Amino acid sequence: MFHWYWFWYGLILIVGRFSLLLSLYCLKTPYGGAFVDRIDKFLWHTLYVESGVCMALATFFYAISFFVRGKGIQILKIISIIFGSLYLILAGTDDEIMRWMSQKLSLSFISTYILAFSDTELASNIFWGDASHFLLTVGIVTFFTAALVFFTIKKKQNNFFAAPYKKNILSLSIMFILAVVGCTSFWWYNPVSRRQVRIKPVIYSFTDNFLEILKTRNPPADYHEGVIALRGNLDQEYPFWKEAKNEKASLDAFKKKPLEERPDIILFTIESLRGWTNDMRVEENCKRTPHLCELAKNSLYFPYAYSVGSPSIEGLLGIMEGVLSLPHHVLLNSYPNTQMRSISEILRDANYHTEVLIGSDPYFDNGMVWFQKWFDYVEYNPENHSDVAMAHRFIEHYNTRPKDKPLFYHWMSCSMHIPFDLPEDMGPKPDDIDEAYLRAEAYMDSALGIIMDEVAKSPRANNTLFILTGDHSLPNSEQMPTVERVGQASDAFTWVSLLFAGPGIEPRTDTHPVSQGDIAPSIIGYLDLEVSNHFMGTDLLSCRDSSCTMEFPPVYSFRGGDMGLRDDSLTFLLPNVEGKDPALVLKKDHEPTWNTASPVEGFVNEQPTEVSREEILKTTATMRAISNTWKYIVYRNKLMPTKE
Repeated sequence: MFHWYWFWYGLILIVGRFSLLLSLYCLKTPYGGAFVDRIDKFLWHTLYVESGVCMALATFFYAISFFVRGKGIQILKIISIIFGSLYLILAGTDDEIMRWMSQKLSLSFISTYILAFSDTELASNIFWGDASHFLLTVGIVTFFTAALVFFTIKKKQNNFFAAPYKKNILSLSIMFILAVVGCTSFWWYNPVSRRQVRIKPVIYSFTDNFLEILKTRNPPADYHEGVIALRGNLDQEYPFWKEAKNEKASLDAFKKKPLEERPDIILFTIESLRGWTNDMRVEENCKRTPHLCELAKNSLYFPYAYSVGSPSIEGLLGIMEGVLSLPHHVLLNSYPNTQMRSISEILRDANYHTEVLIGSDPYFDNGMVWFQKWFDYVEYNPENHSDVAMAHRFIEHYNTRPKDKPLFYHWMSCSMHIPFDLPEDMGPKPDDIDEAYLRAEAYMDSALGIIMDEVAKSPRANNTLFILTGDHSLPNSEQMPTVERVGQASDAFTWVSLLFAGPGIEPRTDTHPVSQGDIAPSIIGYLDLEVSNHFMGTDLLSCRDSSCTMEFPPVYSFRGGDMGLRDDSLTFLLPNVEGKDPALVLKKDHEPTWNTASPVEGFVNEQPTEVSREEILKTTATMRAISNTWKYIVYRNKLMPTKE
């Protein structure tokens, strides 16, 4: 009889992983729809490679067992249970993150959310938003961990190890072949790079993280192409650093201006602002959010604005630092020592009083260290964990502000964060997830009205620049199954809105695609400040009326290894920027042509369009050059010279 102990150990892991995959692919996501459009294209592909990993783990312990005896067997037995259960825990965690965020568990994700438990209210809201699936995952992991323990205790391994040496070698060889075939199926069994991003075992993600760091020790071969595409300066060590020779004189001159010539700046960052649901060109959307609609109609309004990435900490990067997110990692947390200069730090140097009011606990994504660096005053209070409460808190801050300084105030909403829970006095949350989102949206709008009414009554009413955007978008149930095809940098995750309203800005709508990264350069342009910066965006306020024209460069987004490029009406989406497939090309109309009668589900993706293969391949090469170049610049800390 062959020595099959370790084979059965591996088989238990495989069945456990298969059970987790069934719960992932066959049950609905928190958004209400299926996780993927074709279960058969994912379930078996994932199972094959996961089976290879499980069998590889069993083969590893089998090989070690040749060299241990006596008590060493018992120790090996305990270690194998620990490793097996740890793999199931990591795999189950990876599945849950994919369901909620369409993002893989990685070293970057762990470093970002290691303190997520600190926001107990948000964490509990997320848990109860889909507690049954969380508990199912925990139950599966617990059951198969117990199965490993029971199997190990029941089997008398010493008898197994008494099997003839040749039979042990034969069974080990068979298991090794199964492990190799399974692990490599990721590349040879109908490989599709877009699908590979989603079916990648968690250990593959961790390995990729490490290899990526090694690959970026030197400039990539397409570095020059990437810098040029991003409008950087190839002649500089820090290609996006724009040194202002007259910065001190410019700041001193600004400080000497009368207070009425130094406008307040109020920046609203709205949680999960879906661009199609909140398109204020649509009459029904306007009726649902009247205060946002009024602000949009009196502003320079960009309905097609895009976040640099997702989740919230990525949107914050684009808004505050004016740079791109990283293709695979979360920049603010994976690279906390990156030399950067935010728009709030520039405004503080210009004698602004800077404050931020945060709806969700900044420790949730390790953002507090950045907020404390950026602002004079940072406030998060769990008692204000709703937009209306935050609006009233804004009023207190606004009326007690320093009277001799202009104000930069960043108000970050929270009520539109999934699972869209509102205060108890708002009544029960709708069972339908779309209705719950729309209710939260209306609640946010009422908070926006409270703030706007207070500012309108103040002496600074006619001397205030309002800016409003979203941190990122949020996919609906119709969009989630399309992620394999279009990736995670699609409109479902990145389409927000952007508006500027203030003195000297002509109210109008501009349908060019723009970015969160355009906010910071627009502010310094609006204030006519000559300051050193690394902002990669465009000054959208250089043309404050319709009588002038300006260049709108392409807009870029990254998320989970995927990339999007938007240039006028064309969208190029590159699922798996590290792969070899060409980009997908879609076209967006300049007017709302989706099903606006369904505010949440009415939009899925832009429409396919015909573009020459030559243009597709050229744009794809440029996108990959941008990705490689940007990773190198961030990993080598080449955004801003070290302060002397």
